[in-house]
Amino acid sequence: MFIACVVFATLSLGFDGILWRLWGLRQDRERMTNDMVHLRTEVVSLDRQLRQAKDPSFIERQARDRLDLAGENDLVFVFPEE
Repeated sequence: MFIACVVFATLSLGFDGILWRLWGLRQDRERMTNDMVHLRTEVVSLDRQLRQAKDPSFIERQARDRLDLAGENDLVFVFPEE
């Protein structure tokens, strides 16, 4: 009798769609766990970039490289265009 009850309960859960929903929820959980790992890695990388961007020497280096600026004690040569 007990086995019949277990079989009936399993079949009724399966036909009701609960097992399918549980399976789908498990897959969603795995996907979200993988997403969290990826996002944590991205947060660490962004934190490192933020610390670097706040460093005055990094800001100066970027200004020199990207904006062609010169430092206070730098010697600048200006060549005429021909």
